[in-house]
Amino acid sequence: MRFRKIPTLLFVFVFCLVSNCTVRYVKSAPEFEKSLTQFKRVVVILDSTSSIGLPESGMAKSMSEQYLAHHKEFIVYPNPKNKGADCSGLPGKAQGIFTLKLTEESRKSEIRLSALGQLKNCSSNTILWEALASATYSTDGEDEQSLRKTYTQKFGESVASKAVPYYHLLRALFDELTGPVLNEAEQDEKIEIESQS
Repeated sequence: MRFRKIPTLLFVFVFCLVSNCTVRYVKSAPEFEKSLTQFKRVVVILDSTSSIGLPESGMAKSMSEQYLAHHKEFIVYPNPKNKGADCSGLPGKAQGIFTLKLTEESRKSEIRLSALGQLKNCSSNTILWEALASATYSTDGEDEQSLRKTYTQKFGESVASKAVPYYHLLRALFDELTGPVLNEAEQDEKIEIESQS
């Protein structure tokens, strides 16, 4: 019986190797999905040990806040000073932090990106969710011009060739995350917070 699983595991390993799988692993605490009935408010923090430039940091943080708020339905409190890595001084009603650690290696017309994301509940000091994604992308592409233009206008010309790769890597990471369901009062809170940022 054990030996039947070996061909399946081998197939998955080879498939990931050949297809340049983006998400390397995902770990969730046993109580993660249950906690989403109460845990809905977060801030995004870029890990200070990330090895990316300042414009890329701003872009990655902005993309992360947008994705968590609009695709995962978290109430994302603005955190422009990147404070609260130790759960102290969180703005508003924020209950936790989404920490993002990024690395970037550029080679000719390619960029290798890696993102480690962690969702932490500050009241229980528990890591609820963690995932690692990494992949290599072309920086020569002319696809998704509106995305490229939006982030270039916001963060400068130095991010022009990196906006699409960063977006695809972060989207793959966040697609693995389950988000909360907001009630009407929480939806109003979210709209109010988004209107302030």
